[in-house]
Amino acid sequence: MERQTVLIVDDSELNRMMLMEILGEQYHYIEAQNGREAVRLMEKKLTVDLMLLDINMPEMNGFQVLEQMNRFRWIDEIPVIMISTDETNQAIQQAYAMGVTDYIRRPFDTFIVRHRVENTLKLYANQKRLMYLVSDQIREKEENSNLMVGILSHVVEFRNHEGGDHIRNIRSITELLLRRLVEKTKAYHLSEEDIALIKTASALHDIGKITIPEEILNKPGKLTSEEFAVMKTHAAAGAVILEQMTFGQEKPLFRYALEICRWHHERWDGHGYPDGLRGERIPIAAQVVALADVYNALTSERCYKKAFDHDTAIAMILGGECGAFNPLLLECLADVSPRLRITSHVPLDGDPYRLEVNRLSDELLARADLPRNDRVQRILESLQERIDFFASCSGGIQFEFDALSGLADITNWDEPPQYRHTVKNAAHPECFCRLSQKDFHRLQEAMAATTKETPEFSVSLLLPCGTEHHWCDLRVRTLWSDRQPEHYVGAVGQLVDPQLSVKKPLLLSAADVNTEDGTLALAAEMRRLRMVFDVVRLVDPTTNSVLELDEQGVLHPNGSHCAAFWDNGRSCANCISSRALAQKTTLNKLEFTNTDMYFVISKYLCLNGMPCVLEMLSKLSEGRWIDANGTRLLLDHSRAENMELFMDPLTNTYARRYFESYRSHLEGMEHVAIIDVDSFKQVNDAYGHQTGDTVLRDIVAAIHSCIRSTDTLIRYGGDEFLLLFPKMDEHIFVRKQNEIREAVRRIVIPEYPELHLSVSIGGVSGVHPLAEAIRQADYLMYENKEKYYTEGEHVTPPPKMEENIKIRDK
Repeated sequence: MERQTVLIVDDSELNRMMLMEILGEQYHYIEAQNGREAVRLMEKKLTVDLMLLDINMPEMNGFQVLEQMNRFRWIDEIPVIMISTDETNQAIQQAYAMGVTDYIRRPFDTFIVRHRVENTLKLYANQKRLMYLVSDQIREKEENSNLMVGILSHVVEFRNHEGGDHIRNIRSITELLLRRLVEKTKAYHLSEEDIALIKTASALHDIGKITIPEEILNKPGKLTSEEFAVMKTHAAAGAVILEQMTFGQEKPLFRYALEICRWHHERWDGHGYPDGLRGERIPIAAQVVALADVYNALTSERCYKKAFDHDTAIAMILGGECGAFNPLLLECLADVSPRLRITSHVPLDGDPYRLEVNRLSDELLARADLPRNDRVQRILESLQERIDFFASCSGGIQFEFDALSGLADITNWDEPPQYRHTVKNAAHPECFCRLSQKDFHRLQEAMAATTKETPEFSVSLLLPCGTEHHWCDLRVRTLWSDRQPEHYVGAVGQLVDPQLSVKKPLLLSAADVNTEDGTLALAAEMRRLRMVFDVVRLVDPTTNSVLELDEQGVLHPNGSHCAAFWDNGRSCANCISSRALAQKTTLNKLEFTNTDMYFVISKYLCLNGMPCVLEMLSKLSEGRWIDANGTRLLLDHSRAENMELFMDPLTNTYARRYFESYRSHLEGMEHVAIIDVDSFKQVNDAYGHQTGDTVLRDIVAAIHSCIRSTDTLIRYGGDEFLLLFPKMDEHIFVRKQNEIREAVRRIVIPEYPELHLSVSIGGVSGVHPLAEAIRQADYLMYENKEKYYTEGEHVTPPPKMEENIKIRDK
């Protein structure tokens, strides 16, 4: 039997140990030393059977934890027993008001704690079993009911020689139309239950065909007027069959089935049969099934005709070739047309009973006051997540992709309103035809690297824009199921062309400066710009030259190499100014020196017939820029996040959580190193944890003294560090590793001068993805560590524990 899980939230390790000792080994325990840690655990996975919660804790106290649990409805899923020394009525009343199941005072009474925990777990376990039992019974009844409907409809299909998909398709199309209808109007008062019943009843729409002679039913050619008159009787005959039933006629399902059977061939203009009903006199259930039946008949092969393609069928229906339908329903059909293209011949949902089971079980649980799933709350939060994402973006092309349907809803804000919105099938080759194979694979890899914890990434893509190609920035956020945390459900994103987003030129146009007066005006403009930017210069990327304007406005090289500014004696890879010159436009990007980072704007100009580029450079000092694999993201201050959550409090460098949160943005780093402190356990054992903390802080300081501000150091484990270099020559990368080793060897701990420190380093270059680079670097690091031990280079063995205690006592 699987052990139940108890989450103990208390800042006192002694209290946590006492509680586990009292409760024994029959439970699985999870510990949290403060409220914030407990909330993080619950955010990751709701698999806790009981929480024991203290009130007075640092960072977030017990009542603040209860506030969060009530906010996200976790209190309905997890019973809470409050444990505290506070015996005031106010504290006890507040705890019960916020949903706790019980309140136990300290000091602990073993008998009381053990039995109250057992009773609470039994109560909630019984409630959960009841919930699952009820859900299973509802599901079984629904399956039996739908099975009987399926058998009856299959009898009709078999006799009519129709494909087995006919009824399934009618149900799927009916549901699509109904859901779009309730989104557009509330006039028909259709609830979730009504939609499920109409969908089920639609399977019986042609049951009257069992009364039609088979030679008419399956005639391959056109029916005569007499034969067609017989065929039309199936609608009324189906209604008669249902009316002769001696039970169930008071049920809503029966009413819908009767309406659909009799009137699914009625038409909006009164020219249908059998009763010639007109307009809204036709029940809405029959109207919807009639439209679904016509579309499916057109797109399916019959003994008397070939199948029409989707677009032709839609055009025929909207053009009135198949009779008159409710104009509002025709709008619904047009709206769902993109989804019909790919879903009309496949099940809309892998579990056809899911919606009804959820509805009935939720209703029952609400009446019984049992723990219930916060599905609606999570749906609203998912919608809010999408809204917040889109609100943070401006302009460009925005899209929302649904993984179930495979469709992408695309909004191009640069188009006129009537052409702004489109829906595309992501499985169609044309959807990504503008991407090169290389960029398409980069996009696939970036998508595959996302998780629920790190859902967002950014890449730069080279896309055609008219007769030119522009570098465009793509930002994507993947969406994940709350019921199945590992299940990817879609994505939202934005594509921006930085060149098109600039509404007016930053300076005089190229034509304006192509005169003597214009050249002098440019010289004056450059003097003004130097008051704004850190560096303003003219360059010729074809010769890697920096250019100057003399007093007469003549442009000539000044003898400097333009790449020298970037600590690079040769041409820059992916030079932004070269692209701006080739495309005769304005571009921008991030660029790095060995110590600093700059935002670069490159503008094409033509001076007296000589093409060149105006570069404007702004040094960045706030936050940390990540520029890997085309990704541009300003972390820290720019994202308005509390960076304390991502910092290691001991070493004041980035923590493992930082790596997990921004992992997709760190993809593409050119150089990756793993650093591990040698003999660190021996240092802790012999000199104490306080000295161990000092060692880690000094080692981090030594590493920082050897790297650039653009490099990223992360405390990856206890004494293991991950070091990432975005742009650097490989020989410099090797030199940096040696510099770090030497810097660590020079560390002196004043209290223990005999303590000599060292680190083992493994580094790789040009390995992707990042996970593989880390794996290879880790392997090399352990190879170096083995060499370190076998060659006897490790630190001088510390004195024995007894001697060391004496040293520390002095």
